Amino acid sequence: PPTARAIALLLAAAPTVQDAQPGVLHQLLEFSHRYATQALSDALIYAEHAGHSGKVELEDVTLAVQARVGWEFGGRVPKDYVLSLATQTNSVPLPPVPEVFGVRLP
Repeated sequence: PPTARAIALLLAAAPTVQDAQPGVLHQLLEFSHRYATQALSDALIYAEHAGHSGKVELEDVTLAVQARVGWEFGGRVPKDYVLSLATQTNSVPLPPVPEVFGVRLP
């Protein structure tokens, strides 16, 4: 398909990619298809909400892509931040374990 050829050309043109396994092309093709399908289905929902159902406009697609970028391709939380949260949480001692625990039956 033309899409597979375009992805193969992009891989070949990337200076950091020295060699790629054949499965990489299939994975990228599947990812691009899934991403485009989901973005367009979101754009259709936005178009229906805006009142022009059945006709997806550029603004709807732009909004769908922007909404996906925020949670799908978000960066990782810095390790130092997570470590500071863990240190803060672990500084509070746990409550003592009672002498009697479990369900007390009559």
